[in-house]
Amino acid sequence: MKKFLLRILLFLIPAISILVGAECYMRSIPNSYQLKDDWMQRNGYAVSTLLLGNSHGYFALSPSVMGDSVFNLCNVSQRLEQDCFLLRHYADKYKALERIILVADNSNLFDTPMEDDEPARVTYYQLYMGYRAHSMLSQYGFELADMSYVWKKVNFYWKGESIMCDSLGWGNNYVVANRNADDFLYENVRQHHFASWEDTHRNRDNMNAIAAWCQQHHVELILLQTPVCEDYTRKADPWQLRLVNAMVDSCCAQYGAQKRDYSCDSRFRDTDFFDSDHLSDQGARKFSAILAHDLQILQR
Repeated sequence: MKKFLLRILLFLIPAISILVGAECYMRSIPNSYQLKDDWMQRNGYAVSTLLLGNSHGYFALSPSVMGDSVFNLCNVSQRLEQDCFLLRHYADKYKALERIILVADNSNLFDTPMEDDEPARVTYYQLYMGYRAHSMLSQYGFELADMSYVWKKVNFYWKGESIMCDSLGWGNNYVVANRNADDFLYENVRQHHFASWEDTHRNRDNMNAIAAWCQQHHVELILLQTPVCEDYTRKADPWQLRLVNAMVDSCCAQYGAQKRDYSCDSRFRDTDFFDSDHLSDQGARKFSAILAHDLQILQR
């Protein structure tokens, strides 16, 4: 029996060592979550305008265009739940915070939980941004738990693309020269669908929680709808767009937030977009300058 157990142990030690080494290697690869956490830990005291939201904000809002002391804390597929967490997580850093700009539109107010849709991203928040919704011994505590994301991450790293944002958090890899014309064909235009009332109410509640925090701390809140292509709006369910505006308007009325809707802004052409609902690098610089002017950020 002792010999049998010893053989098992001798077998397990190399296997465990390989797994531990692979996990450590994955965690050593730079990523935008780690970059943004490091920036907030070091510079959060100086930020005056904090940008929150999903890919609509990640790719559309360039802090370097908008003015000094602006940081983009958005990420691809970031839910309002994570926005709310991040706002509170770095609260002890804020010394100069005046304004939150939060994406609240058709792309995130109907989101299902990240655990249901993209669980590997939950792991990134757990490991690199202090998110503690789950035990660190759960599947969300290990990058190796989702091998499809492991291969993607390693592949991007080998191509020199492990961090696809600039030093202020802007996703700058949606280069207009790389856009695919097929993405603008009507049949390929993205749709964000209503999932359930439970999900909708949860997202609304997280938006309202952010608004309540801002009201309590005397921080201005801008609820933002970024520019999208005409076909994206045309393809969306009209009742769903009405519901978005009703929830945002209600939040503004209750908590004193401001609504800024650029979703149908005629100043933007197809050449400003990377796909049907994301601005290209060119369009992002254009929009960031417009938004900064409208909010008078540059004048402060």
